[in-house]
Amino acid sequence: MDITEIFLLFGGGLLAGFINVMAGGAGFMTFPLLLAAGMSEIEANASNFVAVLPANVVGSFVYRGQLRSVRKHLGFRLLLAAVGGVLGSYILISTGQAAFERVIPWLLAFATLSFALGPWIKLKLERDFAFDGSRWLWLSFVLEFAVFVYGGYFGLGMGIVMFAIYSIFSHMTIHQANAIRNVTITLMTVLSIAIFAKAGVIRWLPSLIMMSGAMIGGYFTARIAMRVPHVYVRRGILVWAVCLTALAFWRYH
Repeated sequence: MDITEIFLLFGGGLLAGFINVMAGGAGFMTFPLLLAAGMSEIEANASNFVAVLPANVVGSFVYRGQLRSVRKHLGFRLLLAAVGGVLGSYILISTGQAAFERVIPWLLAFATLSFALGPWIKLKLERDFAFDGSRWLWLSFVLEFAVFVYGGYFGLGMGIVMFAIYSIFSHMTIHQANAIRNVTITLMTVLSIAIFAKAGVIRWLPSLIMMSGAMIGGYFTARIAMRVPHVYVRRGILVWAVCLTALAFWRYH
């Protein structure tokens, strides 16, 4: 690796840390950089899990106070994250990445629309049909498990889908949702890394360089996000979701 690649990977990690704590989906920015460092797609995908891990770890620490208010089902959500992530990672190792690349832009488009329309759908259901998403908690858990399987497989944009689910099926604030998202994705990511490491598909040096940047970016973004009003955090997430989806269609279609 030359000095240019080192700076590129570190800078990409720094930006990934900012993006991942705020909205998730930073992997679409870091994944091409890892490919540019000479990795195969499977190696870049596996190494990407290592690179963006600190953003969620730091986010979990900063948002730990918010977890106290949503701890009722936290243990079960962690179980879903663990089982779903392991299953998704084993599917990736077994089947490869080509099939997923064909469908991921459409999945991201659905995720973006879900997040954008989530509050409106929730208000419409509550007003016209007396819908209380908290009474459909079992459906929320089913959807969350599916997202964790997807996350263990590739993971790009899964944070956006999680926000959409929480928006429709709970009364959580954006910061409470961020707290749960960070801690569950952290657990899922650690388990996936263990599986990928055992399979020998992680390139550690480039991953660790990018990880150092992500750690710094994640720490400062989490601190800022806690001080930003709810509406601005949501708008920022939505803007990134649209950009992420457009990038996916550009790259894979």
